Amino acid sequence: MKERLAYLLVLAGIPLLISCLSSRSLENVPSSGGQGLGSFSVSSQVFGVQSFVPSVCAAGDRQFFLGSDLSSPDSSLVLRLVVDPLEGPAVRLFSSQTPFDKSVVFHRSDCRVFHFSLDSTGWRVNDINDYRFTLELDCGWQGKSIVGSASSSHCH
Repeated sequence: MKERLAYLLVLAGIPLLISCLSSRSLENVPSSGGQGLGSFSVSSQVFGVQSFVPSVCAAGDRQFFLGSDLSSPDSSLVLRLVVDPLEGPAVRLFSSQTPFDKSVVFHRSDCRVFHFSLDSTGWRVNDINDYRFTLELDCGWQGKSIVGSASSSHCH
């Protein structure tokens, strides 16, 4: 009887253990280990000439798109990679303070180099996937340009 009770307790505890492990938050997993993920040189009428060093990579799942947002607490700039199933990939650089007023978009056709990867790490928490992410850009079109690269082993 004791053996059967112990067996039932173990069986009852397995789903609880699995749910605890699967709900482990990725919020505490650093995107860059405290360092920048890369850097970009930006030139446009909207943003002038500046460097952008992102340190945070957020999965596009948070805003219901396939791609990611690169940002930094030291900058109001956000670099968004969007993978559109019809039009293909594009990047949008925008101000987090005025996202619809200050914005520059680069399509793959505007670029000499537009390489990206967005591969699942297998982690998924609260419907947000965690990705390994790389982006390399050399884009220029109508007086605007962006050149640089970034990567993250955890974009969540």
